[in-house]
Amino acid sequence: MYFKNILAVAVACIAMACHRHSTLHKTAYVNTVTTSGTGSPVLLGHCSPSMLQIPPFQTWYDTMYASYQTDAATIQQLQPRLSNRTVEVFLGTWCGDSRREVPRLIKVLQEAHFDTSHLTLIFTGNEPDLYKQSPQHEERGRFIHRVPTIIVYNNGKEEGRIVETPVTSLEKDLLAIVSGVDYTPKYIAARYWQQQVKAKDKLMGAGQLQQTATALKPLCKSAGELNGLGYVLMGQKKYSEAINVLAVNTLLYPENYNTYDSLAEAYAKAGDVENARSYYRKALELNPKATHAAEQLAVLQ
Repeated sequence: MYFKNILAVAVACIAMACHRHSTLHKTAYVNTVTTSGTGSPVLLGHCSPSMLQIPPFQTWYDTMYASYQTDAATIQQLQPRLSNRTVEVFLGTWCGDSRREVPRLIKVLQEAHFDTSHLTLIFTGNEPDLYKQSPQHEERGRFIHRVPTIIVYNNGKEEGRIVETPVTSLEKDLLAIVSGVDYTPKYIAARYWQQQVKAKDKLMGAGQLQQTATALKPLCKSAGELNGLGYVLMGQKKYSEAINVLAVNTLLYPENYNTYDSLAEAYAKAGDVENARSYYRKALELNPKATHAAEQLAVLQ
């Protein structure tokens, strides 16, 4: 099994013991195991792949690694094209998509004889103030809104990325990226927001919001796309931008009570109690059984 090196695992276990009670105020996060708000062990920051070979992570890592049937023909094409490439992965041990895709990715890279000293794993948190962020914030400037995000660099320049799940398969998506053919990862509405929407960090007027919603409508596949982005922005304390994203989402999905619930939460975090109450009430109009909206509205009354 890949990375099952006795010395590496031993070192990893020592690191785990040393860092199990780490807090988010440490200055260095290397091979760090800490405890989430729910009491579960999680990895944070830069970690060697060998850290995935220690309990409790080993159980799901080994299962996903062993069960994945690789595409040998595509890997054969991929192998010579991986030279001069580096791969950076943002992931979370708390994330089901990361648990599935990253062991598969490592297996693909192994079979393609990729030099894994050029593979960097950066583990993010799931707490409200560290949501999809690493403690040292390596995600800044990289637009990480879904995990895992697998970024391929060619001589230091981003060549392409796989966002959360591959479009076709890990092997075929990677081959498309390193071959220079046209490749578009998932969540293009979020990418459009990041690249094309101007002045998004200042509260937009109704006209701007509607214009943006019109542009995003053919790109957005579900309410979850922008909703997820909104929560990432809230975690980064970018409340005005989060409000803008989530307000656009209510225009795209006006019958979805959860879009209003999320917008209300962004307003509450920004300190705008009046708007928070208004949107929690809207969520309850659409779904009287919306427990979160009811609870939060009671808190704000």
